[in-house]
Amino acid sequence: MSIRWRLTLWFALILCIILIVSGAFFYVALGRWLTSEVASNLRVYSARALDALAPLASEEFRPIDYAVVQLALPSSADIDFYQLMDGDGNVVVKSESLGDGELPVNQEVLDEALRGGAAFATFTSNDDAGLYAKVSVLEVGGQTHFLEVAQSLAATTNALGRAGFFLLVSILVILTLALISGALLIRRALSPVRRVTATAQSIEASSDLSRRVSYRGPRDEIGQLATTFDRMIERLDNALKAQKSFVADASHELRGPLTVMRGNLDLLRRNLSEEDRRESLRALEAETTRMSKVVGDLLVLAELDSGQPEREDAVALREMLLDAQRRARQLAGNRQIVVGRQEDLWVKGNADKLEQVLSNLVDNAIKYTPDGGTITLSLFRNGEWACLAVGDTGIGISPQDLPHIFDRFYRVDKARSKSSGGTGLGLAIVKGIVERHGGRVTVTSEPGKGSTFTVWLKL
Repeated sequence: MSIRWRLTLWFALILCIILIVSGAFFYVALGRWLTSEVASNLRVYSARALDALAPLASEEFRPIDYAVVQLALPSSADIDFYQLMDGDGNVVVKSESLGDGELPVNQEVLDEALRGGAAFATFTSNDDAGLYAKVSVLEVGGQTHFLEVAQSLAATTNALGRAGFFLLVSILVILTLALISGALLIRRALSPVRRVTATAQSIEASSDLSRRVSYRGPRDEIGQLATTFDRMIERLDNALKAQKSFVADASHELRGPLTVMRGNLDLLRRNLSEEDRRESLRALEAETTRMSKVVGDLLVLAELDSGQPEREDAVALREMLLDAQRRARQLAGNRQIVVGRQEDLWVKGNADKLEQVLSNLVDNAIKYTPDGGTITLSLFRNGEWACLAVGDTGIGISPQDLPHIFDRFYRVDKARSKSSGGTGLGLAIVKGIVERHGGRVTVTSEPGKGSTFTVWLKL
């Protein structure tokens, strides 16, 4: 069964339960109200009858003339039946509406009336509707008598029957309308889901990741689903494009060294002089080293892309900064390596990977800083972040290159990068490692004046 019909049936079931409960409450309340109206009529007539018979209560009214009592009783227009019984329960006066019959009564009701002055009871009758009666105690001629007044419940029963039929029909009509309207509304509400499904099926059939749902409705759960689906497809599309570009770039990077190696191997097969042979071997060694570095960087990026969790240790950033300064001085030549701010900060992360981040940034600064320039390493706190900064006075980065420097195989100065052994993956590795640690990398640069790379790590 589709989710549309499941939701519709659940909605109808809940509405049915609500209608039945509310209808039952209304039915019971109506029955009690109608019964209370009957009881009110019985109370009014009983009070009038007791007032009318009050003058006959003294013992002077003896022997009791029940004909006088009959005349003293008020008209029974407001009730259906009444009868007066002596202390033994024998009927001595009754309404003309009773004919030859008598109102039902039992000793329990009489005893209750004696204890409380009055009692209510429900009795069956010939019309199956029942009688609602009130028995009151009064004195006539100095003797205890019982006045029983009763009203048929036929009108009440008929009213309740009509009300019950009306409720049943109303519930059926409401449920039918609810099923129809609910199905239409849910169909309309779930239309974005159908579009998402159709788009997904179209993408699966055509492998066209440029398709989008392009939902334009309200920002509800359905809208969030459609937007999330579009974002997911966009990320997959970007990932596939990046993968294709990465494979093409990697093939291009490896094709050059392989071509050089093949050419030198062909030369070595010939009768070369010793000097030419040594030159070919040096070229082979250089290209092999370059290929090894490219492959090593690719393995690092593959590890970062795999999403495997990093080992977390307490890392002392100040010690890492000072170690990076000592290593950089061995490679810097005539460049100065200085340390600016060096606060004692610790973060949680993989010490080896964070050392690789700092090493790549320092190596990058050395490559692009001319002799006599200065490279400054800094460590400071900025709010809840530890900031590792590597600044240089090198050639800087042009504004058009700045957005792409963290792309894989991207080189600002391609000729210089290749001659210095660069692979174009160093900054991509830096960004990947830092983001895996929950941080970010920012860069500020001005052509001809230098660049500053800042690594932000959560304390």
